[in-house]
This record gives sequence, structure tokens and C-alpha cells, in this order.
Amino acid sequence: MRKRVSQALCWLIAAAVGLTAEPVQAKSFFTSRRTFGVLFLGGSAVMAKKAIDFRRDADRSYDDYKLARTSEEAERLFDRTGDYDTKSKMSIGLSVVLLASGLRLILSSGVDEDPAKIRQKKKLNVDMTSDVNKRMIKVAVKRHF
Repeated sequence: MRKRVSQALCWLIAAAVGLTAEPVQAKSFFTSRRTFGVLFLGGSAVMAKKAIDFRRDADRSYDDYKLARTSEEAERLFDRTGDYDTKSKMSIGLSVVLLASGLRLILSSGVDEDPAKIRQKKKLNVDMTSDVNKRMIKVAVKRHF
């Protein structure tokens, strides 16, 4: 008897909630912005790790440079140190750019708009004309605001 009462109450609550709740629309969590944002953040982490590795290699190469016995070896190790430092700086710069881009994409990742609407908003007209005798091509890009 007690089991039937609890089942009846559960059915009654489920029916009440089902009648009053709004229908839920199925939306994908993985929009293109979120996907690219996560990819950019991952790329940023990889480039930051590479920057740390290059910096460590540069420090090791510089320590070897200080212990070099010949001038040729010293020059080679000094050049290698400079290369590793340059790679480290470029990697950290790319990491920062990817981090900023990924965060921007994730933070602005509302539901993607309909691609047809996007194309209508950003419509450009491109006019191309050519003249074989004058050997020229004219390209005009027009945008209506």
C-alpha cells in the first residue's frame, strides 16, 4: 500500500512538472566558436611548453659556451644559444596570441547564428573588369552599410 502511494505521488509530481515546464530545445554544446576556442587554448599550452623547453636548451647551450675550449666551438654554441632564445621568444609570443584568441572565442561563444544571416550582414560586392589591350585588371570592392 505504501509503495503505491509513493508511486502515485511521483507520477502526480512528474505530471505537474511536465505540464508547467517549457519544452527544452536541444542545442549542441560544441559550437564552432567553442571548438576553435578550445583548440586555440590547447595550442597556447603547447607553445608555452615549447617556449619553456627552448629557454632551458638555451641556458644549457650557454653553460656549454662558457666552458668551450676552442673559438669555433664557442662561436657555434653562442649561435645555437641565440637561436634557442629567438625560438623561445617567438613561441611565447604565439602562445599569448593563441591564448587571447581562444579566450575571446570561448567568452563570445553564444549560440552560433544562422550562416545565411551572417552572409547577408557581411555582403560584399566585388566587380572585376579587364582590358587585354591595356593589360590591366580593375577590381572594386563595394560594401553597403
